[in-house]
Amino acid sequence: MIVLEDSIEISASPTDMFAFAANLDENYLLMSDDHVHFESLSGDPVTEGSVFCQYEWFGDRLIGGKYRVKTVVSNSRLVYEVTFPRSILGGKLFFSIEPIDAGIVLTERLEIGRSIPVISPVIDRCVTTVLDSTIDSLRDHQRDGLKNIKRALETDSFSR
Repeated sequence: MIVLEDSIEISASPTDMFAFAANLDENYLLMSDDHVHFESLSGDPVTEGSVFCQYEWFGDRLIGGKYRVKTVVSNSRLVYEVTFPRSILGGKLFFSIEPIDAGIVLTERLEIGRSIPVISPVIDRCVTTVLDSTIDSLRDHQRDGLKNIKRALETDSFSR
């Protein structure tokens, strides 16, 4: 399994971060110049079981698809997972919000691949082969997204 994780301190409250996430239909483009489209298909991005789609440019490829909101712990944790058929290869995106004296620490963790004995090594080898040349770009994209969320929250320039 490929795991990319990064954190950033933000002078904002957990409630602000959840408000940002609840309105991703409007705030998604603030996260990256590469982001193209986000749409809630059922529910909203902070309600378990909701489904959304998103698309973004990654290099010269448009990537994205449907995701399900797997886990929500109010003002603390969000977990999104890819839907079928891409779920066969696995993919989850975790956002953890930890309160600190100066605001919050926002951690984004991207897991690509599976953790199934015997099958996982084969899937992970395929995923690693396909993504090998783009891992550094994924890390940069993740870091830039966190910086842009920080900017939006700290300047209160996002939709609630």
